[in-house]
Amino acid sequence: MRGLLGSLRRSRWIRSGLSKILAGSAAGQGLVLLSYPLLSRLYDPAEFGLLVVFTSVVSMIGVLSTASLEPAVLIPKTEEEAAAVAFASLVSVLVTAAATAVAAWFLGPSLAGLLGAPALAAYWWLVALTVLVIGCYLVLSEWMIRGRTYGALSRRNLFQGIGQVVTQVGLGLAGVRPLGLLLGLAVGRLMGTGGLASRGGLVRQRRPRLREVVAAVSRYRRFPLVASWSKLLNTAGLQVPFLVIAAAYGDARAGLLGLAVRVVGGPAGVIGQAVYQVFTGEASARFRGPQGDLAAFVRRSVLRLLAVGVGPAVLLVAFSPAVFGVVFGPEWVESGHLAQLLAVAYLAEFAVTPISQTLFLLELQGRQLIWDAARLVLTVGGPAVAAASGASIAVAVTVLAVAHVISYALLYVLSMSAARASDRVRRLAVHPSGAAS
Repeated sequence: MRGLLGSLRRSRWIRSGLSKILAGSAAGQGLVLLSYPLLSRLYDPAEFGLLVVFTSVVSMIGVLSTASLEPAVLIPKTEEEAAAVAFASLVSVLVTAAATAVAAWFLGPSLAGLLGAPALAAYWWLVALTVLVIGCYLVLSEWMIRGRTYGALSRRNLFQGIGQVVTQVGLGLAGVRPLGLLLGLAVGRLMGTGGLASRGGLVRQRRPRLREVVAAVSRYRRFPLVASWSKLLNTAGLQVPFLVIAAAYGDARAGLLGLAVRVVGGPAGVIGQAVYQVFTGEASARFRGPQGDLAAFVRRSVLRLLAVGVGPAVLLVAFSPAVFGVVFGPEWVESGHLAQLLAVAYLAEFAVTPISQTLFLLELQGRQLIWDAARLVLTVGGPAVAAASGASIAVAVTVLAVAHVISYALLYVLSMSAARASDRVRRLAVHPSGAAS
């Protein structure tokens, strides 16, 4: 009976946390989605293509900027040790942003040409600024997830959407193009950097001494040494295919794909990010506790997300081209065709991404690294071969979608296997006699 009551309390806590985050996420990202019909008329496909390249670059550098120490914030039992890890990660962000600015000063134009987006040469200063904001955003998000401050996360997600929409629409109406489209990413994340000064925020913690920071980094050194490369490969597996398509098919076609990705992935991201944040907080609590029910939690999460996502995926396959033509304008009908091809891939990503922290929580960075490398090969190699053979962009996107489905199925298998092994260890620790049976 006690276990049942505890399970019910945990279930109510999860539903409450999820509903809080979803409320803020739905409001904030709902504004972003509602802005797309206006943005598609304020900015042309080539400018959306520039946004695709810009987002890919800052996402990869931004993820690397934290030295992958931010997932380790969830693991320590004491707030002091967790704060030491978080501060170490923020220092890494500052150093990376400064290094990005220096590199952009010398290599910006040549890199922009290599990426198939010459216009990016004028905005490398914004790349460094956005990397700084994204890195801080990632660290502070993990701090808030550790404390399970779901109400603060909800407000943060709302402010993020407001900042992005006001910047992109406002500057677009003022004719500040394409800067407004690019700047919205940084402004949105800046308004979403919660968890810093709020109650229980990072700056309200006792400042860790240098030896404490060094000790924390030494304790969790596998995160920067192994997980950083894993996270870079992970982000590259999502972003580099767009760079390949932009270089092969031009920035206008990349822009058509970019709108499709934002419309298909936007609603999935609203729910998926909320579930990810709650899942990570609750999974880390289960990992630190004796329950031994992590595998069941992983499985339930994926099955429920699949059930939620199947309906919208079917609607996308059936109606995307017609809807895109009416809502975004005739020049965006091709985006609707690309959205059809991506629907199943984003269903797989929607269902499995929220549990992607499982291997990190269990400190199995090596397995995560192998999976990230495998996905990068699949998602980049497929479209690259299609482009090199002269295939259409539709074929390249189809190959990309199949690669994503295969990759996320493999990640689910790896996460479930690791969670089951962890559960067995926890149960034997609590009930040693179980080893005999």
